[in-house]
Amino acid sequence: MKRSFFIALIVIICFSRVLADSGSNKSAIEINLPSGTLSLYKDGNLAKEYPLCLGKQSTPTPAGQYRIIYKAVNPYWLNKGDVVPPGPQNPLGVRWMGITRGIGIHGNNKPESIGTYASAGCIRMFNRDVVEVYNQVTVNTPVNIKYDRLKLFEDKYSMKKSIIIYPDIYKKGAEIARQQLAQLSNTDIPEEILKKAREIITKPVAKPLTVSDGIGVFLNNSLITCDALEEEGKIYVNYKAAEDILGLTPELAGKFNIGIKELEGVIYINLNDTADSFGGTVSYDEGAGNAYIDMEVVKVNGVFAGKNHGDYDKSDYLTVEAVKNLGYEYSEDSVDIRIFGKGIMKLKRNNAWVINADILAEALGGSKDANSRYGIVDLKLPVYLKVGKEYYKTENIEGKLVLNAETAYSIYERSGRAVETFSAQGQNIDEKIDLETFLEGHDYTVNDFYTLIDIKLKEN
Repeated sequence: MKRSFFIALIVIICFSRVLADSGSNKSAIEINLPSGTLSLYKDGNLAKEYPLCLGKQSTPTPAGQYRIIYKAVNPYWLNKGDVVPPGPQNPLGVRWMGITRGIGIHGNNKPESIGTYASAGCIRMFNRDVVEVYNQVTVNTPVNIKYDRLKLFEDKYSMKKSIIIYPDIYKKGAEIARQQLAQLSNTDIPEEILKKAREIITKPVAKPLTVSDGIGVFLNNSLITCDALEEEGKIYVNYKAAEDILGLTPELAGKFNIGIKELEGVIYINLNDTADSFGGTVSYDEGAGNAYIDMEVVKVNGVFAGKNHGDYDKSDYLTVEAVKNLGYEYSEDSVDIRIFGKGIMKLKRNNAWVINADILAEALGGSKDANSRYGIVDLKLPVYLKVGKEYYKTENIEGKLVLNAETAYSIYERSGRAVETFSAQGQNIDEKIDLETFLEGHDYTVNDFYTLIDIKLKEN
């Protein structure tokens, strides 16, 4: 538990730094119209994918090879001679990246449109996503817009190949899909999967689906895995997929009363229980062998904390109960909850008391990441030490958790090890002490969210 705690934190810290430092890499953008996604590449490697709103059938987004020709922060919108200034009424949102005359990649003032085909040809993104992309690309960054209905997918959990088929959103017919399938036929895909795919592409497809020997599981229309099974109408997913995407481990599933089962040495987590417990939905297309989860999620330090009760891209909310489970010092009244004495107002959403995730992160000196492809918000919150009834905040310096030397001295005193032990380590009172080194020799536990280390004091 102790070692896995530090490994988990290193992964979180390093991932954040990679995103922050990647702006100097050579970038490229690829947009696939049928999947409704934008893929950002760095030095030829996929960095991240984002959901989009694209052109409706009467004004389709044009396929082709383009480049970013113009960038603007808080753009103005010209509409038939009228000028709409920057602000919440501006349909271009907070950023604009033009790729050809009249068409660009931009933010929006209707986040509910993301995932649909409703624009006049432009490429809409969530505002927080378009800012992220804008900061990592330059003028002349290539933009490739394509129409690929089929994609080969190798499942990292089952280690088997499957085919993803997307809807024919611009009614181009089955011939394009047949040509793409013929190209995939040259790979080592089982013939029964190719045969089933040939049958499916001749029929209307309303949602993305997989052709595989398992059950394709989609979260907010983005594929998680095909390593899932169905039993008595319930969908169970490989626990590693649930952990990687949702942050839901078998241990947490047990605490939330979410069912698990084991098959051939692999643990599977019940997705229906997960959705029922947190206000989501699961639908199962038995004929196509695909399951669809509709639920936006909040994680804390990569760990599942429950449903997001906010309006995605406008506000993110997590329940007060989830905040209490973080282990921080708190008090509560009818108006707000106070975390380390800092008051955060409570709101009632969907019959649950919630608080604003951004305000919580700001109050604690944390941050927030978003994976809009899956509809997941991940709060990066600080680690505290708890000694008796006292709390001590750690610091993150260049990817390493450290403790103020004065704080360490105080803890040593309280533990009865006192000045001699502290001095023997050669520590200076003005220095920072590596947390992992400091904890050696202490008896401690770490909570589920990596937010609290509870040090057990030895009796004198």
